[in-house]
Amino acid sequence: MRALVVMLAGFISLVSVNHAVAADAIPSDWVEVAAGPMFTVRAPPGTSFERIRAGDAFAGAFHGPGFDLPVEFGYHRDIVKLPEGTKNAGEAKLVVDEKPGTIVKASTADPAHPLFVGLWVPDVEKDLLGPLSLVITGAVAKTEDQATVERIYRTIKFGYKN
Repeated sequence: MRALVVMLAGFISLVSVNHAVAADAIPSDWVEVAAGPMFTVRAPPGTSFERIRAGDAFAGAFHGPGFDLPVEFGYHRDIVKLPEGTKNAGEAKLVVDEKPGTIVKASTADPAHPLFVGLWVPDVEKDLLGPLSLVITGAVAKTEDQATVERIYRTIKFGYKN
């Protein structure tokens, strides 16, 4: 009887884990989008990356269905800066391509884009000039878009190596 209970508990655990993995799985129609040679993401079809010239950092923006995400990749990038008038800010730690990072979510004062979601990976690589950091920010209109952006952040694969 005890062996049957242990086997049943093991089966239930296995089924639970498979459902959790399936819920976090990348949708099969998502495409790989490169941010130059620095990193790639998986994102919904129609997503593109636009390179923008900005100071001493590699900068640009991902544009996709329901989101525009400004990107800065460079030395000494500060933690995610919240837009003016944000409320209910919260942070969640995560690992992005084996690097520790932080997702920041908040409510904004912008009625057209009331939800903020940002990513900070403070130590992608180190060299003589210090740590290379990644900051991505964005404000979206719907909770579903916020979840999509967070899922995109979790797909980052870094290509830059010193």
